[in-house]
Amino acid sequence: MIRTASGSRFRRRYYQSPVQLVRDLGRVIAAFGPAIGLSLKGGISAGFRERLMLVVTGVNRCRHCAYGHGILAGRVGLSKDEIAGLLSLNLGTCPESELPGLRYAIHWTETEGQPTADARATLEATYGGRVARQIDTASLLIHVGNRVGNSFDFLLAWLSRGRWGLLPDER
Repeated sequence: MIRTASGSRFRRRYYQSPVQLVRDLGRVIAAFGPAIGLSLKGGISAGFRERLMLVVTGVNRCRHCAYGHGILAGRVGLSKDEIAGLLSLNLGTCPESELPGLRYAIHWTETEGQPTADARATLEATYGGRVARQIDTASLLIHVGNRVGNSFDFLLAWLSRGRWGLLPDER
């Protein structure tokens, strides 16, 4: 937890150095093939993809991604209640078949993209290697987006002495 210039507490995950950003961008480049597979036929469904995006965003608390993926999730049929639930990490309305992947994405994010070997093995045993890679890729892509958005908000809060960029519970 970092304090902004105004003394407010910024509680979200953000890039604290350019090295972290460059590392993650390298991971994104390395995942280019699976990233393309996320939007092609045969990839995970659009609903599952958006649920993954929302739970990772729920962990990282990026307001920009929550807004954008809330719209995209609505377009693929998720209700406003389900979207709000996913952002608060409530998986109660999710399809049973997606729960292992969603729990894994939460774990992936909480461990900064370093899931345990057991968690990764369980994911692969549940979905197979191809889908497991797509879940990893979706988690990585939204995680980087969340971190960029949160870094922008941190800078905004710091420069404005806490007037902008903070979530209500950070004020």
